[in-house]
Amino acid sequence: MAPLWHRASSIITSRLHRNIILFLNSHLTPFLTPLARFSTQDPQAMIEPHWNQKHLNPHFSYSRPLQKQLYGRHLLRAELDVDDEVLEAHLDSGYVKMAPGIVRDSGRPICLRCGNTQPHLFSSYHCYRCQKQCIYCRQCITMGVVKACTPLYTWSGPPVDYGDQDFVERFLQWGGSLTKAQQRASDQLVNAVARRESFLIWAVCGAGKTEVLYQALEYGLQRYGRQAIVSPRVDVIMELSPRFQSVFPDVDFISLYGGSQDEDRLTPLTLATVHQLLRFYQAFDVIYVDEVDAYPFHNNPFLRFALEKARKPDAPIVYLSATPDRQLKDSFQKGRVAGTKIPLRYHGHPLPVPTFRWLGNWQRQLRERRLGRSLHRWLMKKVGCEHPIFMFVPTIAMAEILAVRVRQVVDQPVACVHSETPGRRAMLEQFKAGDISILVTTTILERGVTVSRADVAVFGADDTRFDEKALVQMAGRAGRDHRYPDGEVVFFHYGITNHMVKAKNHIQMMNREGGQG
Repeated sequence: MAPLWHRASSIITSRLHRNIILFLNSHLTPFLTPLARFSTQDPQAMIEPHWNQKHLNPHFSYSRPLQKQLYGRHLLRAELDVDDEVLEAHLDSGYVKMAPGIVRDSGRPICLRCGNTQPHLFSSYHCYRCQKQCIYCRQCITMGVVKACTPLYTWSGPPVDYGDQDFVERFLQWGGSLTKAQQRASDQLVNAVARRESFLIWAVCGAGKTEVLYQALEYGLQRYGRQAIVSPRVDVIMELSPRFQSVFPDVDFISLYGGSQDEDRLTPLTLATVHQLLRFYQAFDVIYVDEVDAYPFHNNPFLRFALEKARKPDAPIVYLSATPDRQLKDSFQKGRVAGTKIPLRYHGHPLPVPTFRWLGNWQRQLRERRLGRSLHRWLMKKVGCEHPIFMFVPTIAMAEILAVRVRQVVDQPVACVHSETPGRRAMLEQFKAGDISILVTTTILERGVTVSRADVAVFGADDTRFDEKALVQMAGRAGRDHRYPDGEVVFFHYGITNHMVKAKNHIQMMNREGGQG
């Protein structure tokens, strides 16, 4: 055992370090904009000095197909469908400009597509193109290889004219109505977008954040601006796409994510995962970020850089979250970020408050392929109630084991869904349709998924992987249907954690603010 003085010194040092960090956060944060806190890199300042651009020749007859390919884009040569001669002519006439994929600053490599400056995320090999050891970026390699000898291109001629597209006077075709809280938030959002001001919508799970966006989106469409709705999660984009298709049937839009079948083309409205923004440059007049606090976007400079690079210099960013992080929440509460709060669900009923149930050593139970007694009793009570059950589990391996065990004890269809599940979208649709009764899943489905009449069980709620935000989001899957607003939420545990208590307090606080408790 370490000497007492040594242990005391370690405790004092760790506390001093924590206090210094808290002091810096509290005293420096007020002087920083929300995005500046998340990343020290300014994409515009980083990229602009490296553009190789010639003077615009006003007599040049430019290619409209190339204009539509490159306007607002940041693409590699391999991503362009154009002949070399045509591209060279546009470069010479100033209608296209290019920059190196990778530059050096005091010997340090910088990727101009993703902003990577970390030495361990670069590598090199003998390049067939430049016939020497060529450095490339590993951070964004899944989007195509960026090397020191491969330039990035963007459009530098006149912007695309939307006037030749078939627009209608009214874009929004929605038969629903907003609650008073939603309408107030919608009006504030429209005003913020008109003022080119970033905005936070802090709304409880099930408050109807998507519907609050409709009027602001229509406002942007009427002014022929390009807008993007992005999320860190593929499942959120896949869930939103059909909803926007139904309410904006006359608007041409695309959904971009890994595996998407949509053609990457110019549209007034773009739905995308945040990763897809790496291919855009000063493209959007407004960007809406759904689930801004979610992994992998939260505290990720790589994705923050992509977001900043994709927006026009004066474009507002609209943040949407039920659980904003501490910095964004603090900025909103102190008036540094404009926004609104919706503490009540659209149907007016309170959020279901989780109950805590002791399960015992659930990790050992899984290893022994056993189901804890309290969970078994709860499942037996639920069988035949015709309420679909979300059962959240900390890891993929645990989910697969638990799903097998649940199938052995209940006479109901049980499925397991996680990030590695093939065809998980189809399984989710079966779950919504009632063909699957119990869905054992990871946090991949904690957000952006609505299933009528659902109950929620969190298996191993005391696991360190489940923080306050994750627990609030998982609990938010219950009670979303106005016909069954009091869905049950149970945290099964081997010991109550601070995050469990904070999640419960968070939900109760929102209910009080909404006048429901």
